[in-house]
Amino acid sequence: MHFTTLLGGRLQWRHAFWATAGRTLAAGALLYGALAGSATAATESESASRPVNGYIALLLPGQAKAFKPAVDSIRAGVLAAERVHGGAEVPLVRVIDTTDKEEDIKAQYQRAVDGGAIAVIGPLTKSAINYLADSSELKVPTVALNGFDPTTLPQSQLYSFGLGVESDAAATAMLVRQEGGRQPVILQTNDSIGQRLAQGFSNAWREIHGSEPLVIRVANPRRDAPEIRQQLNDALPDAVFLAMDAKSARVVRPFVGNERAVYASNQINPGRLPATTLVDLAGVKYLDMPWLAAPDSEGYALYNRTRSSANDLERLFALGVDAWRIAAILSTGQRFERLEGLTGVLTLSPDNVVNRESVVRVMGRKPASASGSAEVAPEAAAPAVVNEQ
Repeated sequence: MHFTTLLGGRLQWRHAFWATAGRTLAAGALLYGALAGSATAATESESASRPVNGYIALLLPGQAKAFKPAVDSIRAGVLAAERVHGGAEVPLVRVIDTTDKEEDIKAQYQRAVDGGAIAVIGPLTKSAINYLADSSELKVPTVALNGFDPTTLPQSQLYSFGLGVESDAAATAMLVRQEGGRQPVILQTNDSIGQRLAQGFSNAWREIHGSEPLVIRVANPRRDAPEIRQQLNDALPDAVFLAMDAKSARVVRPFVGNERAVYASNQINPGRLPATTLVDLAGVKYLDMPWLAAPDSEGYALYNRTRSSANDLERLFALGVDAWRIAAILSTGQRFERLEGLTGVLTLSPDNVVNRESVVRVMGRKPASASGSAEVAPEAAAPAVVNEQ
């Protein structure tokens, strides 16, 4: 069974994957292999009673209510991938629910490995990843669903694969540069999302351009938005990055005008949006994954997914699908060069970070299909190799 695929790349950017999944985590194309079997997740008793050569452990904080929506979506993606891509030669998945306590996660991880796990998907949070890396010698491939940070202890069997707003912003900075931008301005709200997006964009711009982008803070979008046009005219930028969520962007966007390119993160598209919001956000470019950018792509129907109206949950489902495919490859002792997944075209860096190529989307464009996010359509594939800090 082939897990790797090839796709001609055009533009490559590195940006960071997932510090958290924003409000979703707090609240809770294609050369796919043919359907190879009908394997389903094994329960503890089921797996113990059947002779298999190990299993893939899915280690998620299912006992923590705050993480339930995120955990449910990731688990659904992992099990869907196993059903579609699994087969007799691929170990079954065993779901292991934990609390959100680092000590419990470590104990359950060790229990899984001692019990025959040959690969692990998880942990989910950065703190759990760092605790596990600091306190254990990881002996099986471990696909952490979050980004490394400067304090993460490198281990040969520890891999990073996640989705983060900082990484999205960093990739957008690369897109701005690729499309000719030289003097962007960041419009940043003062909430956590705005601060993280602005930091991710600024860090990437400093690395690729050697200069600091101008940041204009928008403390109160409704109060401050009318002043934005004059501030932009004074700054003379050739691009604007909206470091904010969709609600704030809707207020700010009409005051930005159409004299320059306007970019945002995928936070601008939380799901189905009212027509009036789409008018306000028309023309804004952002990066997203194929699962949402082209929902009717060949092979996607195999996952038999009833799509949620919340795009954050759909992104986590896609993360689960691709995490299983990565773990299945690593469990054989191999690495992959290129893997075409639901979250994008994936490559693996020497430092064990899974990088991702994203798709450029434009708000207000005629949709490619009537399903999924009907308010936007893919403009063009824009590979973005991502690498979280």
